[in-house]
Amino acid sequence: MSIIVKDLEEKIGTDKVEEILDKEWKVAEPPSEEQLAKEELKHPKARNNPNSRKNLAQYNKRSKEAKEKALDNLKVVEKEEDFDPYSIFDEDSKSVITTFETLIHPREIFKNRSEQEIFWNTIQMFLKDFDIKELSFSDFDDIASLAKYTVLEHRLLLVASKSEKMVLEAMPSIDKIKKDNKEIKKNLAARRVDRIDTKNKPAFSIVELASHLDQQNKLDFEKRMLEIESAVKEYKPPKRDAQGNLIED
Repeated sequence: MSIIVKDLEEKIGTDKVEEILDKEWKVAEPPSEEQLAKEELKHPKARNNPNSRKNLAQYNKRSKEAKEKALDNLKVVEKEEDFDPYSIFDEDSKSVITTFETLIHPREIFKNRSEQEIFWNTIQMFLKDFDIKELSFSDFDDIASLAKYTVLEHRLLLVASKSEKMVLEAMPSIDKIKKDNKEIKKNLAARRVDRIDTKNKPAFSIVELASHLDQQNKLDFEKRMLEIESAVKEYKPPKRDAQGNLIED
C-alpha cells in the first residue's frame, strides 16, 4: 500500500486552483467573550484572548498572496495499492522479481503506483533482450538502474511541465540521466556480446544492440518533450510590478 502526499494543484489541477484563488473566501465571525470564556474552561492553553483570536486568518479577508500561501501548505493524503509485477511477469519469473526488489525497493523509493508500473514495465522490456539464466549480478544491477532512471526522468518531466522556468531547471538533470543510461546500455551490450557463441549464432554489434535498447526510450522522451513544449506555449507568466510583486487581475 502506497501513501501518497499531493499538493492541491496535483490533486485538482491548475485551473481549479486558479478558480479558488479568484473567489472571495468567507470570513468567520470572531467568537464573543462569552464563547471564549467557555472555551477556556475546556482548553486553558488555547488562544482565548479576544485580540489574539481576531488576528487569525479565518477572521480576516485574505489577499491573493495569502490565499496562495494557504493553498501551497494544503496537502492531500491518499492511499493506493502497489503495482503487482506478477501482472506482467509469469510465475517462473518470481526469483527475478525478488532480485530487482532487493536491489531497488521500488515500493519504498517510488512515490506512487504509476512510478512502480513504469519501473517494472522497463524491467520487462529490457529482459526480453537477454537470456535470464545467463544474467550476472552486474546485468541485474544495470537493468535496475536503467529502470530507476527512467522513473526519475518521468518524474522530472512532470515537474518541468508546470512552467517554462522549471523546464530550464530540469533539463541538466534529464541530460545527465540520459548520458548515464547510454553508458549503462553500452556496458550491458558489451557483456551480452561477450557471452554470444559466434560459431552457432551471429553476434550483434554494440552499436546495434544499444540502438535497439534505446529506441523505445527515445520515442517516450520525444513524446514527453512535445507535451512540455505544448505546456510552455500555453503558459502565461503572472504580471508583476517593478518590485517583483504579483499584480492581481
